[in-house]
Amino acid sequence: MGTFEMNRRKFVAGSAVAALAAMGLASCAPSGNAESAQDEAPSAPAVELDPNAEEVDVVVVGAGISGLAACVQAAENGNSVIVLEKGGAAGGNGVGTEGIFAVNSSFQQEQGIQINPSDIVHTELSESQWRSSGALWLDLVSKSADNVAWLQEKGVGFSGVVDNYHVGLFNTMHWWKDNVGAVGYVPPMQAAAEGYGVEFRFNSPAKQLVMADGAITGVVVEGPEGEYQIKAKAVILASGGIGANPEYLKETGWTQEKVDEMMVVCSPSVEGDGYRMAREVGVKSFLANAAIQSFQGVRAFGNDDTVPYNSPLNGGNGLVALGGALWVDQDAHRFCDESIAMVFNMAANATACLGNKENYAIFDQAYIDALGLDDHDQEILDAAVAGSDPESVFSAGSVAELADHFGLDADVLQATVDRYNELVAAGADTDLGKDAAFLAPIAKAPFYIAKIVNNIVVVDGGITTNIRAEALDEDMNPIPGLYAVGLDGAMLWRNVYTQNMPGTAVGNNVNSGRNAANAARDYIAGL
Repeated sequence: MGTFEMNRRKFVAGSAVAALAAMGLASCAPSGNAESAQDEAPSAPAVELDPNAEEVDVVVVGAGISGLAACVQAAENGNSVIVLEKGGAAGGNGVGTEGIFAVNSSFQQEQGIQINPSDIVHTELSESQWRSSGALWLDLVSKSADNVAWLQEKGVGFSGVVDNYHVGLFNTMHWWKDNVGAVGYVPPMQAAAEGYGVEFRFNSPAKQLVMADGAITGVVVEGPEGEYQIKAKAVILASGGIGANPEYLKETGWTQEKVDEMMVVCSPSVEGDGYRMAREVGVKSFLANAAIQSFQGVRAFGNDDTVPYNSPLNGGNGLVALGGALWVDQDAHRFCDESIAMVFNMAANATACLGNKENYAIFDQAYIDALGLDDHDQEILDAAVAGSDPESVFSAGSVAELADHFGLDADVLQATVDRYNELVAAGADTDLGKDAAFLAPIAKAPFYIAKIVNNIVVVDGGITTNIRAEALDEDMNPIPGLYAVGLDGAMLWRNVYTQNMPGTAVGNNVNSGRNAANAARDYIAGL
């Protein structure tokens, strides 16, 4: 087995998309009726609280990873809690998660895994170019072991395996029972919440926040029987972010064209409901700096839909990001080490491509042959090459024909390919530094060109928050009674999720959910 093939197998075995696809999320598409996003905060008619509305201490909007953590902690604190879930069941994007981050947990101590917390914090800050907050990271790291112990007390199931998620920098990944949140996390946390008296209302999306004298006083709900209000002393937004809202995705930096052509690997209910409601009451947007968890794919290949979801054609980042292809921009120039998804961060290549108008992968028949496609994948590739989506994939006998098909400068593309082949022959990428293990010539006809598009998973952050998960206004002051957790209010990352620190997204979901519930308890006690 060659070095490239070994690296490919290692990559697809650890693909984060596999679990999401396994839960039926890989074929969803952005909703066509999503709210329109504007540069300024959207407005909504003011709503006066119905004096006859039912009353509760805390309303949690969303029953995913963070919403479940928030409602369990709030109820454990002695607050009455209602959970509003847009879908028909608890879980959201969390059903496809595989585990959670922790440092110095009982599992790690038993297995002799020792990690210096400052190494985690310093690494994350340096990779964010010091734009993220060390206080937030230290809060997560310091509380992470207790979070795992707390989850165990609530019945959450762990496999006992702690590792680096195959590609991470540290052994911080604590795998759920059966390696999926749909088994290990969601059912026991829902049961724990119900045991505390939490009421879940499914198919009941929150529609609008109610505000009086600058503080949140309730929420408008669109229930199965119609619209009604709940009077609440605190509202915790845990709606899962904006990943399935095309208009809001543009606020993260993507052009209309990139949004139109993207593929989606997220729950279709994640339309930015929490973000919209928060903006309507004056919350500061974080979308321009939000961390994008997006892989790269090819529209003609679609998302992998066959178990175990590790197709080298379209599983995870698919063949365009397995390291062996040549990437070029709209000017036919090479612009990046194409193996970054394999050796650095599965989500980093989306960031690398973000600044270009267009992105293409160039490869040859030898590259295809090395992948060892099964009959199903080969049929997909053959259909694409035959013209099922000519604006996505094209094959020809010369590089010039590839360029002509997509309107690239043929001379520049040929020079780019020739230079790349020179580097391959020399055994060292002295231009952009790609590891020699991923260097292979583009020499065996037919040649291929595939347009690279974003394959959106989730977006971390949208609502600006502080260390207590309080939602902040344009002047960075807390809006009394309003909290945002999980993907709605993630502030640990800036622009890219550093996936080489395994389990931190789920770790933040649980930690922020608990922080919000505890902050709400203190706020309610002072009313």
